This record gives sequence, structure tokens and C-alpha cells, in this order.
Amino acid sequence: MASAPERSGENGSFRLPSDTIRAWSREPGAGSREPGAGSREPGAGSREPGAGSREPWGTVPVRRRVLGVVRNLTALDRLGDVLPVLADDFRVETRFTRAEGSAFDTDLSDHFRRAGMRVVPWQRASAAEFDLAISPSGNGALHELDMPVLTLSHGAGHHKHRPATTGFTSEVAGLSRDQLLRDGEPVPAAVCLTHQDQLALLGRHNPRLRERAGVVGDPCFDRLRASLPARERYRDALGIGDRELVVLTSTWGERALFARRPELAAELVGALPAETHTIALVLHPNVWDLHGPWQIEQWTRRARDAGLVLVPPDRGWKATLVAADTVVADHGSLGLYAAALGKRLLLGSFGAREIVANTPRYELGKRACHLTGTAELKEQITAAAPVPGHESLAADTFANHDRAAGELRRVVYELLDLPEPSWRATAPPVDPFVPE
Repeated sequence: MASAPERSGENGSFRLPSDTIRAWSREPGAGSREPGAGSREPGAGSREPGAGSREPWGTVPVRRRVLGVVRNLTALDRLGDVLPVLADDFRVETRFTRAEGSAFDTDLSDHFRRAGMRVVPWQRASAAEFDLAISPSGNGALHELDMPVLTLSHGAGHHKHRPATTGFTSEVAGLSRDQLLRDGEPVPAAVCLTHQDQLALLGRHNPRLRERAGVVGDPCFDRLRASLPARERYRDALGIGDRELVVLTSTWGERALFARRPELAAELVGALPAETHTIALVLHPNVWDLHGPWQIEQWTRRARDAGLVLVPPDRGWKATLVAADTVVADHGSLGLYAAALGKRLLLGSFGAREIVANTPRYELGKRACHLTGTAELKEQITAAAPVPGHESLAADTFANHDRAAGELRRVVYELLDLPEPSWRATAPPVDPFVPE
């Protein structure tokens, strides 16, 4: 068994154990999952300075290549928060591959194309010369990749039970044995967590991974925090003016707000005067994937005609959350982000059975005010307030505030066996969103 990682500081920052890194040495065949796998053409994958010119006609002297693993649109969105730690480093190139097997496996080709991302097929990626794979999910055939794999959450931490076709298991989604072990052996070289409490969850449910796990924080939360000083810019892009922005957000599944009260967006548009309020609807990408954009637009036609802003699944939710005055949410990640940012919050639904007990998300369900069907909507929106003790909730949910990018970059470069760049790693503000 690998030695325990070195840990320092109250936030539990960690360095990977040296034998874990040595296990992924680029010696011929090292790190392979199958007999004979991992072999390269002579000189490929060399760690020598200047080596690793990956293309015969390449211009930039790339020394390492990173593979972004994408199962669905949610994972692609999270990689947008993670990969800025590699920005401006000409030594490192990133390409992307799609991992099949998600129940929400919409065609991502258009998203890759619009972003200008180079994509390689999974079969080629698992045998090509990549030095590190980064996956915002423990799901999929990550064991097929003959390179070190770094996993992290694609939401606001690991607080949900793992979903199954028959409901939800007792395991923690993203930290379960089935997701992170293969034939009893750990698949990821590093498991990056958002808070120390998840180390305890991982140790309880998956002790074999405990030695490869450490706390980095949440780069998405840091990006949201970095955007708050320019909040008026995001409101201007949305065209809100001096109106109150009420954001209605829903996760996916039968306990989600959009499942329990699909008409709520239209009701809010009708209850709140257009002269003083703007309503925006943010649905989880899985809702869009299962039902399709055409159907979502059909279901929200009257509300949109009356002024509802329908935020698309591939962009805009972060900017909309930064601009929001009041958020009506459920047990999804956006509600937790909104609470931690100090937004006025109401819970319109809360699937407590899906949430792991005694986690911050579980605590949110107890602390926040819930939207009722007995009082007037306008009165409840007007009376909405930040979650009591939201500062402590944020501290209990996300470690390393404003330092997650630096913590994450250190782990990434350790796995790449490269010295970190000389400049400080920071979380870039999110892009403004302009409705069509």
C-alpha cells in the first residue's frame, strides 16, 4: 500500500506520496492497465527537457499533454473551472475525449466545436501519449487510461447518495468503491476534494483511496467569489437595470424543484411586476439532455413571452447567480453556492433522501426558509433573506477560499512532474451572460 500523503496546514493541503508518483513513471509500460500496455514509440513520453514534441509538424515545444475527460455537459462545464490552472504555460497542451456510459450523454460535438477544443476518440486517448487525465467524475472506464488520473467533484462537493436505476444507494456519489476502485485497486492517482469533511466520508466508504485524497477547495466557488466585485457588470449584460433579479434553479430527478413545481417560473412571472422584477430559470443540464431544448422551450413559452429569462445549459448560470438578488432553489449545487455567497434564498423543494446526513447540503435543508403553497409568492420573495449563518456554512462547505486554484495547480504539476509556473494561480472571474 502506498504511503500516506504529506499534509500541512489547517486546511489539509496535501502532497501526493512519492511512491504514487513513481508508479506513474514514464518508463516503458509503467502505469499500464493491461499486459504490454503503455508502450510507446522510441522517445515518446520522455521527461527530458525539450522532449515531448507531440506532433511532427508542431510549432510549440509542448512537453506534457493533459486529457480532459468529459462524460456529459456538467463535466465539461466543471473543466472550464479547473483548466485555467494550466493557462499561459506553453509547456502543457490540453485535449479532450468523451467517456461514454452516462445516462445523460447528449452529443457534445457542437460544444467542443464552439469552444475550439481538440478532441480525440476514447480508444485513441487511452493509448496515446497523454501524461495526465483530469475527470470531474469517478464514473466511466477510467481504468482503461494508462496514465495518472485526477478526479474531482463536478458540483459543490460530494454530498449526495449515489444514484442507481432503483433509486439511491447508501454510498456517497463520487466517492464510492465502484467508482474509484477496479479489482480492488485504486484507479485515480489523486482525488481532489472541496473540504476536510469529505476526507472522513471517503475514509469511511473507501479507505483504500484515503491515501491518495486531499483537500484543494472548489475552483468554481472561487470564480463566483472573484466575480462579485463586478456584479453590476453582470447585471448590465443581462439587461436588468435596477430591477430585482429572482433566479429559479432546479437540479434533475423526481425530487427536483422543476419536477415538483414545473409551473413555478410562470407563477413568479405572473406574481412579480415586470417593472420591478426579472425572473430567470436555470435548469440542470441533465434536464435539458433528457427532454431536449425544443421541449423545454415549449414548456416555458408563455413565461418567456411574459419576460422569463431561460438560461441555456452550456453557459450563463454562473453569471446569472452572481447577478441574482434572490434565489429559489432545491437540493442541487446552485442552491448551496447561492447560500454560501450570501444570496437571499428560499427552498422550493428539497430532496433530503438524496443527501448524505450531516453534510453541509443537509444542513442547508434545515437552515434555509422553504417556499410554501399557502402564502402569496410576492410576499415570500420580498421577505426572503440570506441563510442564517451563511458565512459558517460556506466555511464548512469549501476549504481554501480564494486559494483553490493554487492548491489544485500544485497537485496537477506534481503529477505532470513539472515545476509550477512562476506566476500566482488565481481563479478568473466568470464570463458575463447576454440573453439571446
